[in-house]
Amino acid sequence: MSKRIVILSEEIANKIAAGEVVERPASIVKELVENSIDAGATDITVELEKGGCQSIKVVDNGSGIEHEDVALVFERHATSKIHHFEDIYSVASFGFRGEAMPSIASVAHVELLTRRKDDLEGTKAILEAGTVKEIAPAGCPDGTQISVTKIFAKVPARRKFLKTEATEQGLCLDAITRLALAHPEIRFKVLVNGKESFTAPEAPDASKRISMVMGDDFSAHCISVNTQKENVSLMGFISRPEFTKSNSKSIYLFVNKRFVRDNSITHAVLSAYRQVIEPRRYPAAVLFLDLPPEDVDVNVHPAKMEVRFKDSRAIYELVSRSIAENLAGAEISKSNFIYRLAPKAAPKVDLVSRRKDRKDSASSFTPSQDRVTPRPFGLFSRQNLQQAISEDLLTRPVAEKSIDSYESDHTPAKENITFADLEYRGQFANTYLIFAGDKGLVLIDQHAAHERIILEKLKKSTPRQVFSQSLLILEIVNLTPGQIALFSEYIDFLREIGLEIEIFGKDAIVVKAIPATLSEIKISEMISDIADQLSEQNQMPSFEEKKNKILASLACRAAIKANNELSPEEIAALCRDLEETPFNLTCPHGRPITISFSLSEIERMFKRK
Repeated sequence: MSKRIVILSEEIANKIAAGEVVERPASIVKELVENSIDAGATDITVELEKGGCQSIKVVDNGSGIEHEDVALVFERHATSKIHHFEDIYSVASFGFRGEAMPSIASVAHVELLTRRKDDLEGTKAILEAGTVKEIAPAGCPDGTQISVTKIFAKVPARRKFLKTEATEQGLCLDAITRLALAHPEIRFKVLVNGKESFTAPEAPDASKRISMVMGDDFSAHCISVNTQKENVSLMGFISRPEFTKSNSKSIYLFVNKRFVRDNSITHAVLSAYRQVIEPRRYPAAVLFLDLPPEDVDVNVHPAKMEVRFKDSRAIYELVSRSIAENLAGAEISKSNFIYRLAPKAAPKVDLVSRRKDRKDSASSFTPSQDRVTPRPFGLFSRQNLQQAISEDLLTRPVAEKSIDSYESDHTPAKENITFADLEYRGQFANTYLIFAGDKGLVLIDQHAAHERIILEKLKKSTPRQVFSQSLLILEIVNLTPGQIALFSEYIDFLREIGLEIEIFGKDAIVVKAIPATLSEIKISEMISDIADQLSEQNQMPSFEEKKNKILASLACRAAIKANNELSPEEIAALCRDLEETPFNLTCPHGRPITISFSLSEIERMFKRK
């Protein structure tokens, strides 16, 4: 191949430019709806066919486009927002780069109908792969209607990397959801394959719109934020500490009503929650940051998803301090969640319940003791393991607390775990189980061990073997429309593991039964965590990987936690199950379950060798 420098043809250059802006159908939806908002529309309807992969149609009642300007809409670098270079630093609208429409037209078939309110007739334009085929007068209502079909037909490599129809549909709905949150004055409606999937009527203020879009669960567990400092204002809603998510995707950040992803602001939000929520859990938030356009650069990303602040440190401190102050005044709900299960026979679950606080339990270990006097209950042979299982353990709801990654010079045991020749010596820090044997000491992480046990039980579940408990009172969980779309692919899989759900309207899931193994999990948090796992597209490209991620998440939630004191019977049950569990050296996240210290290694530590 020649290495001489050449000038790319206009066709290739346009397709390369399109790749920066038009990544997938959701990118097209975002750009078209933002154009409608810039045109002053108060009513926007989006129609999707096959999740937006087949066709996208956006209809608005905005100002429309003059007949003479229609051809310029599809020219690169054409814009009505900038006339001088200095205008770049004071643009308050969404689109001004002048690349969205030509980029879309270069990879799809586009038909445009538009009319200004005072014009007697409108204009129709048809483009194919970036080439104008027709521009002619046409009758149409005032506003603009754009239909996009044959998406990526001329760029098959790009089409090959699209996800499933449900996934692309979910991403399109997410894009519309973000725009709906920022513009309560606009009515949004989405039709998917001809059926209404999302509706957001005009709302008097942002709080009403947030309640509509985010659902009742968030509305019932949120705190308002309203702060003003000089020419910068911050308002919105943040979740109470007891309402958490498994990732940060429920943090919505808007700068001058533009949705952005900003690591600095996200870190500011998380830093304010650091001392009040469990590790590896995340809050939900909808925050609107308003500041003069000249103090923020929105032109640092082709899709305008990132921004740069003139004084980023001041913004960080404002967000972090405001959230921390509001959290300090919030009262955390103390009510315990009660599961309402139908009276139905269920199998005995070995280790899903715990005794109430036992200060003088045989397995307790407290730093205040003058000396440690462990009370072992014998060698863990098969016989006395079975005898140690209690038939009537009392339940004790516990708050989840995950364990951070553990790094050590010591490595996990290389062989499968067995307890036949080990003697129990105690529980340290209500987290680690200590065993002694002829070869040395063994430490077991109780949370990691139980995670692996539950995961393997879930993975082995089949529709015939699974044990589920029907809910006496059905549980309704609110989700975003994008999350609802993703659930449609996994209903059969979830039923296989004992979780019976149905899509309930446009924005909710109804839970009918849950796996018996997970009977202590709070249902709304479990469904929310599954939705978060399904939303992580890049990390889980295959259906099988997503299933494994969901199972690992459920196992983590159901497992006994760190800082939980266990009875001898519970420890015996844990050890028995762990011996019978495959892959019992690591938890589902790859952390070691057991760490061994040989006698010679301990002697070296004490300088005996």
